[in-house]
Amino acid sequence: MRGRLTLAFVCLALVIAGVVGAARSVAIADMVRAAELDKLSSSALVIATLVEDLDAAGSPITPERLAAFVPDQVELTVGRPQSGAVTIAGAGFDPEVGNDATRVRETVGSTTVGLVQGEEVVADVVRGELRELLALMVLMVMIAALIGFALASALARPFRQLARSSAALGRGRYDIEMPTSRIPEVVSIAASLTAGAAQLQDSMRRHREFVQHTSHVLRTPLTGMRLELEELNLRTDLDDEVRRTTDRCLLDVQRLDTTVTELLEFARGHQVVAGAEVSLVTLGHHIAQRWRDRLPESREVKAFVDSGPEVTLTPGPVEQLLDSVLAEVSDRGTGPVTLRFAGLEEHVRILVQGGPSRSGADAWTDAEEARTHVEVLGGRCSGDATKGELEILLPRR
Repeated sequence: MRGRLTLAFVCLALVIAGVVGAARSVAIADMVRAAELDKLSSSALVIATLVEDLDAAGSPITPERLAAFVPDQVELTVGRPQSGAVTIAGAGFDPEVGNDATRVRETVGSTTVGLVQGEEVVADVVRGELRELLALMVLMVMIAALIGFALASALARPFRQLARSSAALGRGRYDIEMPTSRIPEVVSIAASLTAGAAQLQDSMRRHREFVQHTSHVLRTPLTGMRLELEELNLRTDLDDEVRRTTDRCLLDVQRLDTTVTELLEFARGHQVVAGAEVSLVTLGHHIAQRWRDRLPESREVKAFVDSGPEVTLTPGPVEQLLDSVLAEVSDRGTGPVTLRFAGLEEHVRILVQGGPSRSGADAWTDAEEARTHVEVLGGRCSGDATKGELEILLPRR
């Protein structure tokens, strides 16, 4: 986006510079011709006055005397009634002048002076002026490109941040940061993304509550029924028909309990954002790189996948969770950091070893934000203050 905006500014500057340059070049040509015409007229008047003065003093009017006043590319013609016309051409004058040659004629007293200047003189002056104009236009386009790049960067910055926030939301993160901008489109998109993040967070919370509630309301009565039937089956005063009936009921309760367990496991394994899953080894590498970029270079970061590298899960919630853990590691820890990932049958285990705390206290005592994220995701976490470890168990989703 920034490149296209910069290109748009440059194209606009080129169009404006082209229109202004074309108009200015025509004006320059007219101005140069007018200036050369005035210059020749002044020269003709000076020469005519000089000839009159020489004639009044009785000095002869010879070509040798007039040659000193003839410019290199000009032809001089002096006409007097009593002596006829005298024509002198400069060394660089082209006799084959065209119709575009500059011609002037001035009369002082009885002396008439005509000057003819070739069109190449005006053309040379015009070319020099146009070169300066072209240099100025190129400088203006370069300045416009720099200004356009700065403006394009400022305009594109909130959209780039929106793109990053949208990508994070697509990975399942809801702690996205919105840009501060007065651009109506940015405000509208930011509001939509904020609403989507709130809906995602609420969906995750309701999903966790649903699984917990369903597990409680279904398994509790099933467990009670199974215990009642088992207790009833232990009685010795039951006849064979009643005992067979209780056995069938126990089998039905066990099948129903198995079905409920399968449904709950399916619900727990439901992906937060469908299609955004990555393998555990890819996620581990990405998170380790994020930590290396944020922690000082003096703190070494290593990542290992102990088992289940092919396990897939939504990366956003894990990234958000471990970002909050990273804050604790950065603020409290001093040693190297080790991240160990393991894909288990029902969970993903993440072990964070952040080294000893600076204060000697438990580095994970105040990691309430991380614990909250773990609870939202339906997992649990525990810390070992003596080893500077934090173990996180998350459902595979």
